[in-house]
Amino acid sequence: MTRTSTIAVVAGALGALLLVAALRQSVLGVMVGAMLSPLPLAMVVFSFGVAYLPLAVVAGAVTVTVVSGSFALATVYLAVDAAPVALMSRLGLAAMLAGGKPIDGAVLGRTVCWLVLVAFAAVVTGLAMMSAGAEGIEATLRARLDAILPALPQTTAGEESGINFAAARAEVMRSMAGLLPGIAAWDWCLRTLISVGLGQLLLTRMNLARWPTPAYRQFALPQWFFALFGATALAAAALKNDAGFIAGNAAVILGLPLVLQGLAVVHYAAARVRYRLAWLALFYAVALATANIFSVLLVGLGVMDNFLQIRARYLTPRTGGE
Repeated sequence: MTRTSTIAVVAGALGALLLVAALRQSVLGVMVGAMLSPLPLAMVVFSFGVAYLPLAVVAGAVTVTVVSGSFALATVYLAVDAAPVALMSRLGLAAMLAGGKPIDGAVLGRTVCWLVLVAFAAVVTGLAMMSAGAEGIEATLRARLDAILPALPQTTAGEESGINFAAARAEVMRSMAGLLPGIAAWDWCLRTLISVGLGQLLLTRMNLARWPTPAYRQFALPQWFFALFGATALAAAALKNDAGFIAGNAAVILGLPLVLQGLAVVHYAAARVRYRLAWLALFYAVALATANIFSVLLVGLGVMDNFLQIRARYLTPRTGGE
């Protein structure tokens, strides 16, 4: 086994250990593995090439099986870590075709679209095939959440302040059940997107990156994706009951790439002002504090950028260039 193959095997095993730690809710797993277990696989792709990904994935699957003693957890590893990284490895193939130039923003956008469409198809199919009770899918999910999460006791302080913890908990359950499938899909996609971006950054800093950093600020989605999102959003608004619930979560999932295009516009604009990092830090602090509102705003910004060409028409200096 060559040195490169050995490193790929070790990286696959490390990512698998991080995922097992996350599933077992250890401190390391919660802090690192829950979000970054795909990172070692992503670094294998963007340092050694796509050809070494299967070797790292096999090592990871074997590690999960041996450590956990469960083949089912190995299947989870393949679904939540290996599969999305394999989808994003299309960027490596695109980088080879780019011949040493940064990956074009349109190629980056199409790759993210395929990742999100897989999550979209999985969630929609899963919800459509779900065995729901007479009250529908959302009520079934709410009942399952209610059985898993512990009840909040009605304390004396709560009674004195007039707070009905049971009613508050029921409202939280309703909100969680309504968006849970869409949030799960976002988590599946974001874990990989963050790992790919962070992996490329680390490899570039260590001078180990195989290809140049993609043109993130040029991120652009294909036209057909906006049509798909619009049709899904209209279906979510028009349909009721289970069909409306499925369409609503589908629209939430398809909103992720639009948020990324909105963020690309923000970063494009920030690159043209003084104290760029300070402005971006402030932006992300506010965005995280009001995530629901900012998600909608960024979706709108992404849509506006597609139709109005904000970056090309308003943010590019007349002399040209970045």
